Amino acid sequence: MLEWRSKDFVGLPRDAAQQIIVTAWDEKNRTYQYNIVAYHAPMELWYGGPGILVTEDEVQYWAKIPGPPEPTVDPDD
Repeated sequence: MLEWRSKDFVGLPRDAAQQIIVTAWDEKNRTYQYNIVAYHAPMELWYGGPGILVTEDEVQYWAKIPGPPEPTVDPDD
């Protein structure tokens, strides 16, 4: 389950190795839009592939995405 946070209370994470999911309210369609993004420090923006660029002003709520589980070690290998 994702733990949603508001940038107004806790800010935004800026760990370049971490992906987050962000939401923005789409007033026209009355729904939230979701994008998975990662922070690119040199350009001071969040990106998530071709065409997905998000400025911090556009981020309202965010949640960390859990990374893949650690691989298990087989003692027989």
